[in-house]
Amino acid sequence: MIDPHPVAADGQIQNDDDAAGDGVNPREILFVDALALGRTLGDAATAASISARSGRRWKSKPEIAAAIRVRMSENIAMGRAILAAGMSKAATGLVAMASGEALADSARVSACRAVVENATKLVEIDEMVSRLEQLEEQIAKHTSKPGYRGRF
Repeated sequence: MIDPHPVAADGQIQNDDDAAGDGVNPREILFVDALALGRTLGDAATAASISARSGRRWKSKPEIAAAIRVRMSENIAMGRAILAAGMSKAATGLVAMASGEALADSARVSACRAVVENATKLVEIDEMVSRLEQLEEQIAKHTSKPGYRGRF
């Protein structure tokens, strides 16, 4: 199966036509990518060959801020997909170690437990976000009706 979101060695999603590039030039994309990967403002500015002062100014531009949010969302989605893919393997490993079928060294137990717990949390967060979006849609529909006077 072909991965629809190939990942570079630095963990960044490789996608030339993604939304993070809308209205943002190639140097700004370097800056956005560096910030989305958790680098400091100074490091991101260096990556884009600009001064830290320009980096602060760029970061406050609406299109840059939006691109950073998009890129971070992509990174979170990729992490969620990776954790989800590893969850069954981690759960199987925990069960095998608990039953004595596999050696239960503390590092492996901790890693498996972290994958299962964090994947579960991400699923719960996704469900909450989905429910919140549905509620917001319902509120928008209700408040846009003729005669709405500010109450439910």
